[in-house]
Amino acid sequence: MPIFLRVVFLLFPSVFLAAALSAQAADNKAQPVVPPVAAPAFVDVVSFEFQVDGENHKVVVTSSPNLLRVDEPSDGYSVIYDPQTDHYTGLEHRNYTYWEFSWPDVRAAVENSKRHEARLQELSNEGFSGDTSLTSTNSPNAASTSAGGDDSGYVWRATTDKKRIADLDCVRWTGETVSGENVEAWCYNSPLPKLQAAMEHLRTINEPIALVPVRMIAPDFVFLVYSALVKGGVTPVLISWGGDQHKNYFRFVEANTRDGKLSLFTVPKLYMKTTLITMDGLINEQPAQPERKSAPAKTWQN
Repeated sequence: MPIFLRVVFLLFPSVFLAAALSAQAADNKAQPVVPPVAAPAFVDVVSFEFQVDGENHKVVVTSSPNLLRVDEPSDGYSVIYDPQTDHYTGLEHRNYTYWEFSWPDVRAAVENSKRHEARLQELSNEGFSGDTSLTSTNSPNAASTSAGGDDSGYVWRATTDKKRIADLDCVRWTGETVSGENVEAWCYNSPLPKLQAAMEHLRTINEPIALVPVRMIAPDFVFLVYSALVKGGVTPVLISWGGDQHKNYFRFVEANTRDGKLSLFTVPKLYMKTTLITMDGLINEQPAQPERKSAPAKTWQN
């Protein structure tokens, strides 16, 4: 073979390989690089405790700018919530499992489901579909003597009783309905942003968690009372209601700001995925179809 052809024959594979590598490098540069999820720089941690029907509970709300976590140590579970996607992840710490659901998908399925229609209506009647704002009017003098009537159905009056709760100087407020039902709230006479934000978070996730995993994040009653008093310019720190034998209460414990950790908002590696019983068949459940009448049988005549 002539020397010229030998050189071309030997160089051709090298040129082809170089071109292939160059094209691959160009493709790699063209592909977008997905950055890893960054840990929040800090989180706000707000703790509450409450008693309902003689059972004690503790709730810890951990919030970052983009994610939320609620821990229920007494019941052994946690909920991680992504507000941007309305996605919920539940961690069952007693059996090392986790479950998840998308609230928009569940809501759409429930609205077309006769099986869950009663429960959805019940939640709507409890006020979850109405005004969920717990934002203060930022008017410290708005509730100095009487807040009058409101959507909660109570007429509120401030007393002269004072007490220090959770390192806060509080004043006792009383609420009474026309039927004689009473509620008592010890309130701080200014806004408490971290406490109010935590209550907003609890109110947001309370309906989905009550409907799907059927858990109680907090008593429904406290949101009505809390909203009414916050709009009046004070911040409830301790709410109590019920009879003397079964005195129910909901109390703010403390609020702190801590360094953020990504592990707070991710599923532990050893946890196995499970499916909630209430989710079984819910998403795939088809709306009830109207019953079709069968055509009358034909009769043959000879």
